[in-house]
Amino acid sequence: MRSSDALARPPEWPARDPARYRSAIVFVTAIGALCVAAGIGFVAVGLASALGYALLLGVLFFLTAAYGLVTKVRRAPRPDDVAITEYEGRPATEIRYSGPAFLVLGALVGCLAALCTLAAVDFATAGDEVPAAPVAAVLCGLGAGFFLSFFVFVAIGRLSRGRLVLAPQGIHQRGRAFTSFLPWEAFAGVKAADNGTPEALVIAYANAPWDRRQLGGVWKLDKLPPVPMIEIDTTNFAVDPVVLYHLVRFYVENPEARAELGTETSLQRVRTAAFG
Repeated sequence: MRSSDALARPPEWPARDPARYRSAIVFVTAIGALCVAAGIGFVAVGLASALGYALLLGVLFFLTAAYGLVTKVRRAPRPDDVAITEYEGRPATEIRYSGPAFLVLGALVGCLAALCTLAAVDFATAGDEVPAAPVAAVLCGLGAGFFLSFFVFVAIGRLSRGRLVLAPQGIHQRGRAFTSFLPWEAFAGVKAADNGTPEALVIAYANAPWDRRQLGGVWKLDKLPPVPMIEIDTTNFAVDPVVLYHLVRFYVENPEARAELGTETSLQRVRTAAFG
């Protein structure tokens, strides 16, 4: 896919130093390594029961660093991150959320579930030596159940990787925990914004017919905007944020070009960043 260097970066997005993110990732990774070393040290002094906690904490820090790597340090997208799909029986162009980011997020939740489960088992078998051990066991068990519910929501389709679909009918956004659709004629324009991360806001008229639904229950990985719009956090995607912004803006501002959605022409336009 062509670099975004030839495209104008929205002035609303402040430049961020990638070296700062890399330094933070290295720091968090180092903490994870210290946790693993501490676990080995516990075994050496006869506290083998602490090894599991130390290793899980280490993995937790490693996964946190990995999440920063896949969301903050841009990697080249895979071919299937932008693809032809079908929406309500018609061909459409799909831009998928980052698969590695969702996998790492799931691993993080799984690690937290394992920590709570380990603690619940230890407290349940501690006997009278630990005050209020049954209460602690129940609380840790509830925590494990909460984190494990993440995978139940994934299994039943309430949480997902996410995707943005540009269809002849309009824009469909399947976030990680919500679904939203607005027809093309509902949009007033596209603007860039910064909310801690670079965003593209496809703003609709206040009275637009907005089909939306929050799906994640207690797992609000992302939320619907308060007013009719398609709010795109570009860090959720493998595609270059600048390319994604210009892609959406191009099809909002050029109705005659929407006939190519769901065809190889639209994919080639993304690959070459041809939005002039």
